[in-house]
Amino acid sequence: MYGQYDIAHILSFWNVDGLTTDFATALDLETAAGDTTYIWTVEYPAIVVDFGIRVTVAFDYDTLTTEGVVALDKRITAGSNTGRVEICRLSLPHGLAIGDIRTAPRARLGATARRVEPGEQLIVERVTTAAGGTELGDYYPWVALAPHDEEPGNCAHWTVDTTTVQVGT
Repeated sequence: MYGQYDIAHILSFWNVDGLTTDFATALDLETAAGDTTYIWTVEYPAIVVDFGIRVTVAFDYDTLTTEGVVALDKRITAGSNTGRVEICRLSLPHGLAIGDIRTAPRARLGATARRVEPGEQLIVERVTTAAGGTELGDYYPWVALAPHDEEPGNCAHWTVDTTTVQVGT
């Protein structure tokens, strides 16, 4: 991202949709495949420039059987999986230490899929459950976005208030 964008916005554990507590909990390696609690609704036209994880409990598979895999998906309509598309995947290998950051190679971020519009949602999905003895490991997923120019009329879920409101006197 260095030198490419004027601004980037990070989606992480503190701004997940529908939180009932201050922060979303870390994800663990051994939880079954499926959607996670990490769902973010995009509020402005943007491009996904990075997807990654931050390790909070070291990854130790004990006896590696199946390496975990997590994906970043996009919902075109909030709350609906119709037209859902995967943006990229990230493997969760044995041996990552606390504080390690793992990101998806930029080449994996599909040019069309990574473009998101207001009202669309980004979802972290466990694609493959980690398996291997008494596997341990927790992580927080995160997404970096950069804004792109767009007109509200070109986005299905983005409208502009056209009423006249007088500010001040």
